[in-house]
Amino acid sequence: MATTAPRPLRTAAPLVVLAAGALAFDADPRLPWIAGVAGAAFFSGAAAVRALQASNELRHLRRTADRLILEAPHERYELTIWRARELTAPRTRDQLRRELDRTLRSLSAARLPSASPLNRPAARRSADLFHVLAERIGDDEPVAARGVLLVRQLLRDPSSPLYSEGADELLPRELTRALGALEP
Repeated sequence: MATTAPRPLRTAAPLVVLAAGALAFDADPRLPWIAGVAGAAFFSGAAAVRALQASNELRHLRRTADRLILEAPHERYELTIWRARELTAPRTRDQLRRELDRTLRSLSAARLPSASPLNRPAARRSADLFHVLAERIGDDEPVAARGVLLVRQLLRDPSSPLYSEGADELLPRELTRALGALEP
């Protein structure tokens, strides 16, 4: 699957080469300059469209794989194996760790209230669980893709207990659930 997953930049590369080739026509003084510029513009536009299509296809593929990982974590499909490798890669884990660290910094009582939708009082009461979660994401031990997805949902989903009113009861439960799901 990793070799057949859409790669937006790689998909657009041949068209970018053609655009550069079209510009090379401008080196010949016998040809009108507009021919090279128009050709380059045409191929560049086609490259942008193709990259956008591949990007949308990749986003859809990831969303489908994420749904499969969350709903049927023990099923092993080529798609979920590819996505699990992507989710548990060190780079993804580092990004998620930084996101958790930013959330923890925003819980500080020294920070002034802001327009952030974060339910700070409830999140402050669960700060210890946030620290444990951040350390687990940041360590070198293997993690499960489902746990990574649950942490991402907790941090990014507007309907997450981190942003909702009933967070006092739900947030510790969701943090514990995500922490448990990180174990392979």
